[in-house]
Amino acid sequence: MAEIEKQIKEQERWSELLLDQTFREKSPRQTFDGRNPFEGDYGRLISSSPIRRLQDKTQVFPLEQSDFIRTRLTHSLEVSYIASSIGLSIEKFLLEQKYITEIYKGHISSLLRVSGLIHDLDNPPFGHFGEEAIRSYFVDFFNEEENKKGLGNQEIQDLTNFDGNVQTFRILRKLHFFKDEYSFNLTYPSLACIIKYPHSSINGNEGKLAKHVALKKFGYFASENKDYEEISQVLKLQNKRHPVTYLLEAADDIAFSAADIEDGAKLGLIDFEIIKATFNKNLKQNKDLLEELDKLYNQFQSFNNEKLFLIVQNFRVLTQGRMIGAVIECFKKNYDTIMDGSFPYELILASTASDIRKAYKELQLIIFDNKKIMKTEIAGWEALYGLLDIFIPATKSDNFQTKGNNKESRLYKLISSSFRFIYENYNKDENVSKQYKKYQLVVDYIAGMTDSYALDLYQKLKGIKL
Repeated sequence: MAEIEKQIKEQERWSELLLDQTFREKSPRQTFDGRNPFEGDYGRLISSSPIRRLQDKTQVFPLEQSDFIRTRLTHSLEVSYIASSIGLSIEKFLLEQKYITEIYKGHISSLLRVSGLIHDLDNPPFGHFGEEAIRSYFVDFFNEEENKKGLGNQEIQDLTNFDGNVQTFRILRKLHFFKDEYSFNLTYPSLACIIKYPHSSINGNEGKLAKHVALKKFGYFASENKDYEEISQVLKLQNKRHPVTYLLEAADDIAFSAADIEDGAKLGLIDFEIIKATFNKNLKQNKDLLEELDKLYNQFQSFNNEKLFLIVQNFRVLTQGRMIGAVIECFKKNYDTIMDGSFPYELILASTASDIRKAYKELQLIIFDNKKIMKTEIAGWEALYGLLDIFIPATKSDNFQTKGNNKESRLYKLISSSFRFIYENYNKDENVSKQYKKYQLVVDYIAGMTDSYALDLYQKLKGIKL
């Protein structure tokens, strides 16, 4: 009897977590449309301009000319597939346990496919270094008390702790002009899944001291407070993670940890001896992978210049498979605490593949310290900081958003017409300050740029080139 009650309870919970609800009522589906709600979300996203811009945004190697090296777009496609495949295995488990019914078959996999595609949707140019440039600018800017006037504490914290994942939620809710103020009008579960840190910039941001992974950073700006609160209430999340978020996070970790090393090997930034020594030092539960690494070394010995790349490529496939299996088992083992949001760890680090992830992370740090990468990142940092220093002070002028023949109004007109249209017509939230909205308009514009566009615009506005 207890088992049946558990099954009924879980079926009810998953029906809530997979609810087909959006902020604007959707048009009725065509009779021939056999897609589930999350495939519908995917269809609205895949051909959109924010997705296309990911092809010229940094994953690890800024402005890299090689068409082999991953961008944010190719990374996002890989995460989307890995997440979807994990979802299929989790669905199989849930169906066997009778925790979901056949009517929801395919829904979790599709939900992960969507969330994988969009998880990095509005990371700024030059990746994490771009995020740091935006944060640093506002920390410096708000050192002058005059620049804080009219802003609430959360609004200041939003800007000084800027995060691309938070900006992703904003663009999905507000910044893509599809036909009205509802942007992509995605389902609540699709929006909830990308919020790894379901807290405001005041309540989150505990960093390494956080006792729960969901408290490390924050998940939404003051401008989207109400949006998140409604999603949390309707899906009954109680300001905790959606269970599928744990799987998305794991898919992201699995995709980039191994892929970054593959790209580094292709560019000659790392050698076999360092790879072997790093895995030898870190592997505990997966020591057998060292034998597989040696086998690959012997197998490709005759390939000279391509030897290392072939070794790493095949080892990536092997280790990703091992990590995927470990994450699935970890989810099953910790199912109850994941479902109630109390599970405090990243799945990959709580799994039997944590040693693989740690080895890859150590290798990533070696690659990130490459001088070529650092030089380009610093150039990108200067470009983003410089663009903010041109646009942000202009927002404080009475000439900003006027038709006058002056610098401030011209800067306003340079901002994307779609962002200006949304700002002028739909930005009516009275719970945030007028000046905060202006700052956000500029950040929306700059964060949405591609790497090459940001660098080019900065050089033009500074008179470096015309």
